Amino acid sequence: MPAFSSPMLIGELAKLLGVTSKTLRHYESIGLVPPAERTRSSYRTYSAEAVRRARLIIGLRSLGLTLDTIRTLLVADGRPLRQKLLGVLDQQIQEHALQISVLQGRYEDLNARYHALLSERPSTAPDCICAALMRTCDCTPARPSVPQTAPRIKAIGR
Repeated sequence: MPAFSSPMLIGELAKLLGVTSKTLRHYESIGLVPPAERTRSSYRTYSAEAVRRARLIIGLRSLGLTLDTIRTLLVADGRPLRQKLLGVLDQQIQEHALQISVLQGRYEDLNARYHALLSERPSTAPDCICAALMRTCDCTPARPSVPQTAPRIKAIGR
C-alpha cells in the first residue's frame, strides 16, 4: 500500500481496507485507531498515521486475532511488535495443533463406528445400533424358553 500524505475520508479508507465505515468508527471509539479529524462539514478524515494504524489492525484481524489481543500487542512495553506477534502466533499454532489432534481422534472414532455398523449383519431388531456403540448386541429378542416337562408315560391298558 502506498504511503498517504493527505488526509483520507472514512469512506475512502474503509473501501481501501475492505471494511465498513462502521468498523473504522468502532476501532476509533475503542482507541485502536487514533481519533479522526473533522472537516468543516464534519466528515471524518484520517491522517497518514491513522491510515497506517488502521491497516495494521485490519491485517492483525485477518490473522484471526481478537481486538483484545490486538490491543495487548499494540501496548508499548519495550518489546518489538514482531517479537510479541511471534509469541501470539506460536500460541495459536499450538492451540490449533491440539484442536486438530482432538478432531482427528473424533474422526477416527466415528469412522470406526460407522464401518462397524456398516459391516454388522442386521439382526432381527431393525433398530439395532449396537455395533456403532461398540457393544455386544442385546437387541435380538431372546427365544422364549419352553418349560421342560417330564416325558409323558403312556399308561398301559388305559
